[in-house]
Amino acid sequence: MLSKDLKIESTSLIVMPKPKIWDTLPSFRVWPKKTFFGLDKNSAFCFTLHKDLTDSIIRHFGLREGKLQSEILFIICDKEYQATVRWARMDRRNPAKLAKEDLPERDVVQFGWKKYELTQHAMKDNLREAHNLISAGQNNNKQSVVFHHAGDEIFIIQFE
Repeated sequence: MLSKDLKIESTSLIVMPKPKIWDTLPSFRVWPKKTFFGLDKNSAFCFTLHKDLTDSIIRHFGLREGKLQSEILFIICDKEYQATVRWARMDRRNPAKLAKEDLPERDVVQFGWKKYELTQHAMKDNLREAHNLISAGQNNNKQSVVFHHAGDEIFIIQFE
C-alpha cells in the first residue's frame, strides 16, 4: 500500500520504451521552374537539388554504381505520393555549346515524378499560380515548395 490518502493499494511498474532518435536530412526550398512541371522539351517532372545536399542524399539513400535511384514518398495534404530520388553524373558526353573539357564532371541528385501521374497532378494543383506563370513564359516568383525529411524515404511537402 502506497498511501492511505490516495487509496492506492498496489502499483505495477510500466516500462516505457526509449524514445527513438533518427537522423533527418535538412529541409530545403525549391522555386519551381519548367522541368518541375514537365513543361521542358523532355517533360521531365523533376528538379536538381542544391549541390550542398548531394553527398548527404547519396549516403542516406545508399546511391552508387548499380543503384542509381531509390523510391521516395511525398506527403502532400496528408496523402502519400510516389517519387524517385536519382543520382546522375554529369560528364558532358554530349556537349552542345561548350567543349567537354570546359566544364568539370559533377554529381547531381534529382527528385522526379515523371512516371507518377498522381504526383504530377498534386504538384500542379497545389502550385497553380507558379504553373500559370511558367506556362505563360514568365519567371515564378510567387510560389515555392519546402521539402521536410521525416525519416527513411518520406518527405513532407509544404507549399508556400
